[in-house]
Amino acid sequence: MESQRALMLACLLTTASTLAACTTSGINGAPALRAAIGNSLAGARGKTLADQDKIDKTMAPGCAIGLYTPAECDRHTKASAERRAELGRGE
Repeated sequence: MESQRALMLACLLTTASTLAACTTSGINGAPALRAAIGNSLAGARGKTLADQDKIDKTMAPGCAIGLYTPAECDRHTKASAERRAELGRGE
């Protein structure tokens, strides 16, 4: 009986310490998001093909990691293609 109590106490302490460690460690927040997406977007205005490249370079990782929904990624892809066509005509 005594060994069962000791074993139960050991299991509870192990579980508690594991949960405490898992909930307080790890990368989260803006730095992790910045690392995942990158910093290509800064200064891009979509006025040139180079700007559009920066916008696309920022969107692609967000789509890859599931930050944006598939519908948002599809909408960006279509809008990017339209903007590239406009820029190609000199607009």
